Amino acid sequence: MNIAYLISAHTDPQQLKRLIAALHPEAEYFVHIDRKSCLDDFTRLVPWPNVHFIPDRVDVVWGTMVEVTYQVNLLRAAVEWPDKEFQHIFFLSGLDYPLLSPQAITRWLQERPGEEHLTAYCMDTPLLSEAQRTNYTVPRPWCRWRKGAAALRRLCKAAGLRKPLGFPVDGQEWHLYKGSAWWCISQQLGAYILDRYDHTPAIRRYFADSFGPAETLIPTIVMNHPQWRGRCHEHKGEYPGLAALTPLHFIDYHPVIKVLDLTDYDRLVASGKLFCRKVVSGKSDTLVEKLRSRNG
Repeated sequence: MNIAYLISAHTDPQQLKRLIAALHPEAEYFVHIDRKSCLDDFTRLVPWPNVHFIPDRVDVVWGTMVEVTYQVNLLRAAVEWPDKEFQHIFFLSGLDYPLLSPQAITRWLQERPGEEHLTAYCMDTPLLSEAQRTNYTVPRPWCRWRKGAAALRRLCKAAGLRKPLGFPVDGQEWHLYKGSAWWCISQQLGAYILDRYDHTPAIRRYFADSFGPAETLIPTIVMNHPQWRGRCHEHKGEYPGLAALTPLHFIDYHPVIKVLDLTDYDRLVASGKLFCRKVVSGKSDTLVEKLRSRNG
């Protein structure tokens, strides 16, 4: 089974090293380091031949299309990799850590043939709360600085500017879907995502001023195709929250993403998830040691 891991990182090189060391030694790793960070700090610690630091680095600005740029760059590096075709492509953060051994992750995948491990929710629904509707209909004009972006959004909101929760593509109405930035898909689905992204200008136009496109652009491409939607999981009913839309990761989102420590061990093990986030050197070390011992 050929596996690729796509990893975005901007801090904590030591944690990136122990993440990769805990995963499949035969996998290929494609890593994006935020352009604001020192690349040498990471490459010195992880000089292994199956770890590929992609050269197309971007200066990441949270909540903007810049995040989509590094997603696409990482996905393209794996899909166009000349030496292997990957049955499974994971997208991870550098602050993740596996809750299962590589062998157990392989078994988990083998028990679910034909599945794409991406969960999404259709935002074009009357069940959406007013707060969520506002988040995803008020435009977010480009601005590098978060305070500036927030000010521009307030102006758009005061002016009554709103985006629809969908847009036309090739004569059909596409609906906006929201998921997580962390998933596992096949190389075939990855190639379809790249083809749509590259050759459908309407997609790039719609998301250029959208809120949080790293969590919406790829799910929207996937879920508006009936074949691929049938291989993923679509959450029905009221908006479930981001934790329910993150199929492979345990993440404590409230009130902000919690840095995990040893006190979280029991609920991590009970979660049934493959990975956890957020793990930080110096704060999560005893937790990582206990997980490492459990995973063998």
